[in-house]
Amino acid sequence: MFRAALTRLRERFAVEDADERIEGSGEAITSPQHRRSAEAEAELDRLEELGDDSRGKNP
Repeated sequence: MFRAALTRLRERFAVEDADERIEGSGEAITSPQHRRSAEAEAELDRLEELGDDSRGKNP
């Protein structure tokens, strides 16, 4: 009787194996402030270069 109750409790509170229930790309999850696309990085670099050029022309 005790074994049956223990078995029922184990089944009720059983947790699935994390490797089996988690699906995704496999990439690390980072905070949004560190997550930028390659296009966004290229645009930031371009804008930075434009800003540097305009600073050099105005004495």
